[in-house]
Amino acid sequence: AAARSSATRARATTKTMTTTRRLESPRVGKTTRTRATPADDEGDVPFGYTRADVMLIGTGVTGAGFAAYYGLQSFAGMDSTKAGNAVQLTFVLGLTLAWVGSYVMRVFNKDMTYAKQLKDYENAVMQKRLEEMPASELEKMMDELDEK
Repeated sequence: AAARSSATRARATTKTMTTTRRLESPRVGKTTRTRATPADDEGDVPFGYTRADVMLIGTGVTGAGFAAYYGLQSFAGMDSTKAGNAVQLTFVLGLTLAWVGSYVMRVFNKDMTYAKQLKDYENAVMQKRLEEMPASELEKMMDELDEK
């Protein structure tokens, strides 16, 4: 029983420390809004970031796959096995390249979650330092900037 209670206390302490750490970290930056209902639609969410958009994209890709499969059979005269293989290869390769390409673009543009969080954190730290800075020191810094 003693071992069980110490293990429970250790988990509780770890959980408390984690919670405290989370509460102490500054929450800054823009919050991302998602459309929960059509009434919330304010146009601030880009295409592809809502459930409806994802369903639309998935239905479109699936429909394009079926259209290509039956099109290859009807117009190109392929048998069903070759048409299926061709469509599968084309879509898997195409979608994989598109996904990897979008990831590489986000990395090069520094549009990654970590980079955004780091930038928001740095901005919050600088804002906090400016708020805590005495007025005389702030005026001195502004004068130095005006001289440059």
